[in-house]
This record gives sequence, C-alpha cells and structure tokens, in this order.
Amino acid sequence: DQRRFGEQIPVVPDGRGNKNKEKKESIDIMDWMRRNESGRTQEVETAFGRRRVIYADYAASAKALVPIEEYLLKEVHPLYGNTHSSVTVTAEQTTLFVHEAREEIRSLTGTGDGDAVIFVGTGSTAAVDLLVHLGAFGKQGVSPLVVVHSLNEHHTNILPWREVAVECMTVEENEEGRVDEEMLDETLTRIRSDPKFDGHTILGAFSGASNITGIVANFAGINETLKRHGALSVWDLAASAPYVPVNVNGTNAVDAVFFSGHKWPGGVASPGVLVVKKSLIRATQPKKTGGGTVFYVDAKSTTYLRDAEYREEGGTGDAIGIIRLALAVKMRRSIDDGRVIKREEQIVSRLLDGFKSIPNLSLLGPPTRENRLATLAFIVKDDRSGLFFHHNYISVLLNDLFGIQTRAGCVCAGPYAQHLLGIEGELSSRLLSLLREDSSLDRLHLRRVGEYSQQEMIRPGFTRLSIPYFESDQKVDFILSAIRFVASHAADFLHYYQLNAESGEWHHEKTRVFHDRKWLGFVSFGDGGLKIDKKSAKRSELPVDILKRAEEEAERSREAMKERSSVPDGRVALNGEAEALRWFVLPIEVWERETKRVDVVYPKCIIEPKKYREIEKKEEEKEEKTPVVCPIETTSGEEMQCPLMDIYEAEQQGMDEGEDAVAAPIVEDDGIEDTVEEGSHEEWNKRVIVKRREMTRSEEAALAWVVPPLDLYKQTTETIHALGLIKNGDKVLVCLSGGKDSLSLLHILRFYQIRNRDRRGIQFELGAITVDPGSTAYNPRPLIEYCRSLNIDYFYEEQDIIGQARKLKNLRSICAFCSRMKRGRLAAAAVTHGWNVLAMGQHLDDLAESFFIAAFQNGNLSTMKAQYTTRETNLRVIRPLVLVREKTLRAFASSSNLPVVAENCPACFNQATERHRVKQMLAQQELLFPDLFCSLRSALRPLLLVDSADTAEMRRKAIENIVKEKKGDE
Repeated sequence: DQRRFGEQIPVVPDGRGNKNKEKKESIDIMDWMRRNESGRTQEVETAFGRRRVIYADYAASAKALVPIEEYLLKEVHPLYGNTHSSVTVTAEQTTLFVHEAREEIRSLTGTGDGDAVIFVGTGSTAAVDLLVHLGAFGKQGVSPLVVVHSLNEHHTNILPWREVAVECMTVEENEEGRVDEEMLDETLTRIRSDPKFDGHTILGAFSGASNITGIVANFAGINETLKRHGALSVWDLAASAPYVPVNVNGTNAVDAVFFSGHKWPGGVASPGVLVVKKSLIRATQPKKTGGGTVFYVDAKSTTYLRDAEYREEGGTGDAIGIIRLALAVKMRRSIDDGRVIKREEQIVSRLLDGFKSIPNLSLLGPPTRENRLATLAFIVKDDRSGLFFHHNYISVLLNDLFGIQTRAGCVCAGPYAQHLLGIEGELSSRLLSLLREDSSLDRLHLRRVGEYSQQEMIRPGFTRLSIPYFESDQKVDFILSAIRFVASHAADFLHYYQLNAESGEWHHEKTRVFHDRKWLGFVSFGDGGLKIDKKSAKRSELPVDILKRAEEEAERSREAMKERSSVPDGRVALNGEAEALRWFVLPIEVWERETKRVDVVYPKCIIEPKKYREIEKKEEEKEEKTPVVCPIETTSGEEMQCPLMDIYEAEQQGMDEGEDAVAAPIVEDDGIEDTVEEGSHEEWNKRVIVKRREMTRSEEAALAWVVPPLDLYKQTTETIHALGLIKNGDKVLVCLSGGKDSLSLLHILRFYQIRNRDRRGIQFELGAITVDPGSTAYNPRPLIEYCRSLNIDYFYEEQDIIGQARKLKNLRSICAFCSRMKRGRLAAAAVTHGWNVLAMGQHLDDLAESFFIAAFQNGNLSTMKAQYTTRETNLRVIRPLVLVREKTLRAFASSSNLPVVAENCPACFNQATERHRVKQMLAQQELLFPDLFCSLRSALRPLLLVDSADTAEMRRKAIENIVKEKKGDE
C-alpha cells in the first residue's frame, strides 16, 4: 500500500502491565533506538590512538537512525518526485507523504483548524524569521510591539524581536533556573499600566527548555500569565520538543511555537517547523516569492495563494527531510511522554551526583533535578592558578582521549551564558572591545573569510554535553568517568596542545593537520561509476579499557613534560588588556611550575560562575527515591557502602554490559530478624507465567536462539561434566536478570540441551525465572516477550521489594533485604512449579572478586560455589560459568545482540562498590601478569568445589579440599 506511512517504525505495547491499553511503552523502543543510532560503532584516529565515537551533543543536532534511513531509501526514494502535482505516481506519492507528514506534526502539537503548520528551511532560525514576516511585526499600520522574554533565551528567540520591537524586556530566573513567574506578572502589569505602551501589542517569547542547562520551563503557568494580561504567547521549542509534550490548544491557547527538526533523534537534516494561529497571520504575500506560491500569474499581475501553509512553502521543498522528520516524530510519539522525561531526570541525577565528586568542576546553572533534560554545561578550574582550563581544550581532550563529542562555546545563548559565568556590564563591554575586529581593515583586499580578532581565544565559554533519553546507564557512567578524569588530569596534557589565538581552538601537536579527514575530493566518477580513493593511513588498535589507557597516557605525559626543554610562551601574544582579561591557564604556566618550580604569577580570573543553592525536596518526595547509598550502622559512626551478601545474594541485577553479580563487605548475621515475614508479601505479588509450546524441529530451528562460540561452549560444558552440575531428568531454571551473563548462560544451556537431545546424552528441561524488585530504574519486563519468543517455560514475578524496604524502620541495607527477598522468591517459585535446579550466571571474574572481598572485609577464605544444595528445599544451585571470563561473555552478548536490560537498581549501582574497586585492582594486576586468572582459577578450585551455603561448614570443607589438593600434588 503506497499510502502507508512509516510502517517499519515499531509500535511497542505497554511493558509495565496492561492497565492502560493506550499507554505506550518506552524501554524496548529505546533499546532499539540505541542499537540503531548511526555512527554508534564509528571509530576515529586521535592524537592518542583509535577511539570509538561517543556522541554527546544532541542539543546541537541529533543523529540519524539507520532503520529510518533504510525506510527512506527503500520506500520513499524509489517513488520520489517533485510535489505540487498529483498527475504522475511519483509526484502524487511524494505529495501524499508530505501531506501525511504535516498531519503527524498536527497530532504532535494538538493543532486544529485555526492553526497553520509550515515547514521552513533552516530550523528554528528560519521559523521565527517567518513568524515575524507573517505577523507583519514592525510594519506600518501594525500596532507597535513590546516583547517580554526570559534571560535564558537562545539568540533565535531574541535577535529577531530586537529588530521589530520598540522595547524588549528581560524576565530573570528563579533559584530553580526557571522563569521567575512573579517577575513576569509584575512586568506585564507594569507594561499595561504604562501610558507610553497604550495600544501596543505585548508578545511573550520563551523557550521550552534552556539549551545550556536543560531546565524545562513551566509552559502552562507562563502561558496562563501571558493570556491573563492579553499578551501573545510564542514558544521556541527547539531544545524541548523532542522530549517534552506540547499542546498549542490547551486551556490557554498558544499563538505560535517553532522547533528544529534536526534536533530530533532520527531527524537529521530535516527542516524546521512553525505552528502559528491563522488569526495572527497578517501578511498576504510570501516571504520568498517564486514557484509554488502563486494562484495565478499573467503578464501584468500576480495573485498569491491565500493559504499560508502552501504560500510560504514555495519552490521545491525538502520533501525527503519533511518525511524523515515525520518518521522521527512518529517514533517519539510511540514512547510514553512520562517515561521520556523520567529517563531524562534519571540521567540528570546520575550526572549531577557525579559532578559533586569532582571538586574543580563548576556546574553552570542550578542543580535542579526535576523537569530537566540531560543537557549540562560546566567549566573546569585549575586550582593552583585560580584560572580555568579553556572550554575548547576540555572539549578536545574529551575527544582525543575518549572519543566523546561535546560542544564548547556559548552555544548561541550569549546573554544567559554571560550571566552564568558572572560577566556583567562593564566587563562585557571590555570583552567586546578586545574581540571586535578593527573596522579599518580592508576585508575584501585581505580576503578575510571569517570575522575574528587576534584575541578570539579570550572569548569566554563552557563545555556542554547533552545525552538522549535512550542512552544506557553504562555509557552515561563512562562519560562521567571521562569528565572526572579530564578534570583531574587536564594539566598533565596541556603541554601537548597548541592554542590558535585567532580561533580559540586547541590542537595536539601531532594533529595540527586533520589526518583522518574524509574528502569529497576522494570521490570520482568514471566508467566504473562512483569510486572512492581512500588514502591509506596507519591505524592503531582500539584499546580494550579506555580509562586505563588514559591513566597510562597521563603518566607518560607527566614524564614527557619533565623532559621537555621548552614550551611555547603564549603570554607574548597578549597585550596588556588581553592579559588582564585572560581567564584560562596556559601551557607555559603549567610547564614552568611543574618542571622549573617557578612561582608563576597569574592574572586575576574574571570569571566567577553564578552560585545557586540546591532546593531541598519535600519530605514525601525524598521518600519516593531509592537512596544511592544505603547507610549501615557502624561503631565508628561513619557511613559505608551497603553490605551485601554472600552469593546466592549476589544474584544478578542486570547491569548493561557491566558486572551482573554484585557484592560488598559481608556482614555476619546478628541474629535479629526482620519484622516482615515472607508470607506477608503474597498480596503484592504480580506473576506472569509463559508456558512452552510444542513445536516441530523446523519450527524450533526458526526461533531466535544463538549458538555460542566453540571456546565458550567448551569451557562451560567441561565444568558441567567435571562437576556433574546437570543430571538426567533435571529441571533447570536459569535466574534471568536481563544482564549479559544470565542471557549468555540461557543460550549456552539451550545449545547444550539440543546437542544432548540429538546425541541421546543427558536429558533435562530448561526454563527461566525473573524476580523484579520494583525499582523504577530497573525494568526487566521486556524479558517476558523475549522468553515467549524463545518458546521456553518462563516465570516472572514482580514484587515491591524496594517499597517494602522503605517501610521498615531500622533497615540496615536495602541491598541485603532485597537479596534475601529475591532469594526466597526464586527458591519458592522453583519448588512450587517442580523445578529442582537454579542456574546462575556468575563467572570467573565474579569468583575472584568475591574471594578478595571476603578476605579483605570479613577475614573469610571463601568465594561463590560452583554448586550447592539448600538445606530446607533440597534445591540445587549451580553456576556453570565459573571458569569463563567476563570479557568472553560480554563479547558473546554484544556480537549476538542479546537484549541486555540496561536499567539497574540505584541502591546497588549508582556508586562505585567494593566489587568495582576489587575489579580495578585485578585488572591492574592482569596487566603485569597476563596469566593472572589462570592462576586464580587453580587457586580458587578448592573453594568453589565446596557444596555448602553454611559459613562454618564452608570453611571446614574448603580446608579439607586444600589438603586434598596438596596431597594430590605430592
């Protein structure tokens, strides 16, 4: 059917229950978006070697999504034709696509018959320019205009109004970084009562969200205030439209909104959109005259179209871009609005919590968490000088060391940027005088292309990152770790970089030429068609551990700095005023103080970032959040990480390509029982049972099972056979968290089951089970449909363990409580449904880490057991992956595109755990001793063979096994 639109964009059903049939679910589609983001695996060569590109600049422009581009290529391009016709199939099909795309925008914004939807060429800038034209603002015969706007507006929503308004008034921000609505009300009242503004039109121009701080405006409240005072309401939604819903015909109708299509995930290179009330349109002629704008033309006269939607889209419109934008909007609308903003807030909280631990990083704007998009700006201070590191240097260092793409500058929001940096009045004038190009220069004769000065480097700015809602926690944490590293080590690398005073750009001395650049000039056309003459360049290998490599580079850089005989002295290029206004540290200053031990004299820093206080949340709001750190009682009165469990307790939680098993200091049972009994939780259980269906061999072969690599399969099966983990007639339930380890185990055991069935070996049944503890940050529900698609018996149980934990008074650890509850539910469910074996996915890395944790924190000689039998239920617990490395499982899960559940319980994973620290220690040792884990495998064997969960018995059996091992060696 030619008229179907975007059929390859998946419609995702509700994933947290079926209470609201119309509510759309976000997790599956977000994962789909993440996997299909264009350039996700792109690698580039930097000054420090090969790096994978990590795009964190969505506030500037979003990335393409491959399936959308494939849809355009397969469904749109083949029947593409010029619009404004319906005679030929290509013209009609393209015209119909554009009509349908316009309807998609209408649905998005809630427009009615009284609204016009117009696609415009260059994003929001073109949209607001067209709005000024349509309203005939500033024209003779039209009432004079007074504009009220916020402090945090983008240039797009300030500059056009300055050109046509008799006066522009700024409304300040409140402590949350939002529009001060009391001041707005006072300003509007003052204008209405001032005789000089009689007969004037008042227009309120506001942004849906700041493109610097990401803080979302109170759309409804501001709109109500404007309408109460009879003002027009105009909104720049460029920063907010892809994330926050809008209805232009709510209780107080909005007069106009506009946004940029290229900022929508999947909407790359698409046009801007203007939605405007038809009653506001005064212009009768198009802004740009030409084809497609007229109704009739003869030799002497021109009659233009009356419908602005057609009149203002003259010429050959960007039909492909319009259709692409509609697909991006359609995709976004398939996700629940509340889930999007909630996910944005989760990322914001993660970043803000991390920023707190970076002492020399200054966040620009208030630390507001609610109704905020994951767009944050910051500057990094050099504590010894009192100056800052140049924003372009911080951005290029993130690029070179980690491949992270951020934005540096003032991001076209100059007034607000200066406000946040503490630059006001006279200081701003001095900066302008210094930066302004000499007007006496003959630009034509000198062939000056850009407009700049020799002191461009003095222009203040900041580094901004913006992360989309579909990004994983693991990637967010990596970006945060990279920023933390750069903030700590910025001075170590400064001597490598050279500053271009006329552009403010910093380049590593090795990359003053863009060696990895792609050229249109490499493309040629001839008899063979299109050819690309790719230059051959030596490419380094992509490091396995980027952060570790960065540490090594920092060490090398510090040594190299000591060996340098000189560093270019940038101070000689600065005149007196430039030096007085310099706010950033130079390479020569770091080199002198570090190698020459010189008492460097620094200029006084002109930048003093505005300070905000953190608004305390209401008590009831605090209780709704799961604490990042669970305090436990200690004799010293200090707080420590939540004590976790021995390891049935370290049941998998499902980190996105991170550790599945969790552990921390083990605390001996103090004999005090919790007041909540197991049976009391039955009333809030929510269960889903998926039953296996009988299938033919050919039907089974079509299921989405993945065959594991031979080495991985052999390592697992050797453990199974050597230790007798699976026996004839066993019914094995895989504890499926959605993490890479448990998913890998499920597929390995399935392959083992099929091989045994075909070879008449061990016969056993295979199923899976998941316990959802009810954390808002961890949603394993997509596993239900995934297991259904695999046709296995699957048991899913949702319990409000986190909520129940909050109700307990004297609870020492949410983690330990959650572990006990999940452990009990897993065992109870297995026994109830007649399964006698629980299989868990812990691997060799987990065993080694648990061993050191037990030794360091508890003085125990223990680790996770390969198998043991519970005393009460005679249920066997097995771990077939105990001899497999984590990196092997990660590679398998990644290459097989297993649906790893990315969300994690914040009580366990938001901060570095003891397990994480031990993991880092072992990684460092493995660099020195590559065969480290081979040795640990042998050393741990007597411990992992212990068949007991009792601590005392475990110690006794471990010693017996060690003695046996020694006798065997003799």
